[in-house]
Amino acid sequence: KELNQIKSELRDAIQNDPGVHLWDYRDTIGPINKASTAMNYFFTFTTVIAMLICFFSLMSSMFTNIQEQTKEIAVLRALGVKKHQMYRIYIYEAFVLVISSSLLGVLIGFTVAYTMTLQRVLFTELPITFQFPYTVVGVVFVFSIIFAVLSSFSPIRSVLKKRVVQIFRILS
Repeated sequence: KELNQIKSELRDAIQNDPGVHLWDYRDTIGPINKASTAMNYFFTFTTVIAMLICFFSLMSSMFTNIQEQTKEIAVLRALGVKKHQMYRIYIYEAFVLVISSSLLGVLIGFTVAYTMTLQRVLFTELPITFQFPYTVVGVVFVFSIIFAVLSSFSPIRSVLKKRVVQIFRILS
């Protein structure tokens, strides 16, 4: 309210001077905020699609990894490692891969976004603040946890549902 009153008083004071123009950045920032909101929705949608693609890639990698380690799995099972412990080992492995990749992506994305915000402030000369995309980061981490479990559970289950002797026969 106070800014609007000052703006009104200034406009009345310079009304008779044609060479002076009063400019309020709040008139310009409205469309920028709308565009920023639309971009946030687009980036969230793009993030979900990228996470789905990464899920299938991780699923493929975990399947290959588990198939290559079938002998080690059979030896561990023969030594007495329980099935639920084997599930945990591979879920943790997928979790570490996904979370480390997510953290690296967030760090790189944060750096690029902050740099672009500074550049936009420089070019538009508007007081635009950097807004951290908590929604997108939350979506990434929630999907990371879910996909880590899903991508490792199915491949390890296919190996662990067989008896140890059957696994050794397949390898021979």
